[in-house]
Amino acid sequence: MRERAEHTIKSLLTELKANLPCFQKDQIFETLKSIYPDASVNKNNKTIFLNSRRFTKPLAVNRKDKAVMIKENNDMLFFFKDITKGDFLKVVCLDEENAKCINLSLKENIRDKYYNDKETKYIKITFEDVANGNLRLVKRKIDKYLK
Repeated sequence: MRERAEHTIKSLLTELKANLPCFQKDQIFETLKSIYPDASVNKNNKTIFLNSRRFTKPLAVNRKDKAVMIKENNDMLFFFKDITKGDFLKVVCLDEENAKCINLSLKENIRDKYYNDKETKYIKITFEDVANGNLRLVKRKIDKYLK
């Protein structure tokens, strides 16, 4: 019985991996769950002081968290070009089965000021992020959200 279950799980994982999109340069993903720096990032690089408030800077924010920011009149709202969708991440380089992305939804001056250090300049995404529903591949034009 155990052998049969292992075979089923292996076949399901193989099928899942075949249906997941392969990372390619210039692909764009929308953030469905916010992404924050992990514990390995230096505390000084993941903290922002803004209007005498200190908080962890998000690498990518989803639509629901932006709605909360609107409700709370959060100072971070001016970081984003659009607040009706999750952040859009563009794959800039590939690293084995992972991809390094930049956040297209951040305003350029904000990206240069707060996201220019080595640890938070790129967002590392994996196939697990796509499989778990943290990101989704964008297939339609997103130009209207990035103006």
